[in-house]
Parts: sequence; C-alpha cells; structure tokens
Amino acid sequence: MQIQEIKRNPQTPELSQEAIELLTKLCFRPDTQLEPVDLIFEFSSPREPDRVVQIIENLLKNNISRKVFVTGGMPDFVDSPKLGKSESEILLEKIDLSKFPEVQFFSENKSTNTLDNVTEALKVLDFRNYEKVLFIFKRHDSMRAYLSLKKFLPNTKILQQTFAGLYVGTDRPLDENTWHTYEFGKTRVWGEFLRIKKYGRRGDIFYDEKIDEIIKQIDKLTMNS
Repeated sequence: MQIQEIKRNPQTPELSQEAIELLTKLCFRPDTQLEPVDLIFEFSSPREPDRVVQIIENLLKNNISRKVFVTGGMPDFVDSPKLGKSESEILLEKIDLSKFPEVQFFSENKSTNTLDNVTEALKVLDFRNYEKVLFIFKRHDSMRAYLSLKKFLPNTKILQQTFAGLYVGTDRPLDENTWHTYEFGKTRVWGEFLRIKKYGRRGDIFYDEKIDEIIKQIDKLTMNS
C-alpha cells in the first residue's frame, strides 16, 4: 500500500479569523453559472458516487455538454476505500447511459490522484484546445482541481459544479461556511493548503504570484502556532 505524500488530515495549527478567511479564499472556488461547454470532466469521487451521478445527469438533462469524461483508477493508499474495481467503472455503472444516446462518455482507470486524473485523461482524449470545460469535484478540493486543469488548459474557460463532502463520523457537510467549525473540517482544509503549497511550488499545478502571496500570508499567521 502507498502512503499519501501529504496526509489527508494532518495536524493543524491554531487558526485566527484572518487565517480562516485566507484558507477559505485559497482552497474554495465558487461554482460558476452554467452554460454549454465542450466537455464535462469528473474528478474521481469514490466515496459519494451517487451524488456525482446526480450532478452529471442534471447537467446532461440541461444540455450542458455532449461529452463526459469520468476519471479514477484504484488508489492503493492506506486510507483509501477498498473498491474492488476502478472509480471510473463504479461511476459509469451508476449512470443510465440509455437516457443520453447522443452523449459520448470517455474514461480512464489508471489515475490515483488529482494530477493523474488530468494527465491520464489527456492520453485518452486530447481536450487541451477545448474552449470550455466544466469540472465536478468536492467543494473543499475545488481550487486545487481548477489549478490542476489550468496547468494543462491555460487558454480554456474552466467552469465548475461542486458538492459539499459528507464524511463518516462527522455531522455536517464540508463547505466554505462550515469547515472551520469542527476538527475534521479544519484538518481536511489544512491538508488542501499544504497540497496547493507543495504541488504549486513544485510545478504540478498552475501557480502564480497571487496564490504564492496568499500562502505566504497563511504561513506567517500560523508559523508560531
């Protein structure tokens, strides 16, 4: 089994109100107004496939796109759910494809992380020159998902539809309004901060001075905690 490079729920420092506001700004990205796109791109979400399927089917019923890419392999991390089949297979089996005969569905089953979701998908379908792409993912991962796509689609308009994750043992959804009100939410978002910081400075995702400045401000506010 693999070990996550950065823990999903790392130890989190004390967070001031200013730090909370900056972390919210860094990790969460507002959903965009819906409009027709060239591709719906689903970042693998194995824990809540029914919610993802509902979003996909609602988008298709509203004629948002005639192409859908479903990603996800079989991650072998210590804390990964044991699925028995790839994440993309699980999701596609839940979609009633007969309802959407004019829609093309694409998939890959090798990715084990968000960056892989994009790079493995591009091996199957080259959508780097698409004008508009809409992605689906968990709300607290939305900025990193956007930055992952932005790295490879610099000239594409990137839209999104997200959902607040519901995790076993917690009593509230993980979104921009609730994450800082309970321990699991704090650790999960702090993990996102660490990922954006590390992956961005390493060059895995899109990263600019604006993002780096927010990260520096968060570091300054939390370095003595």
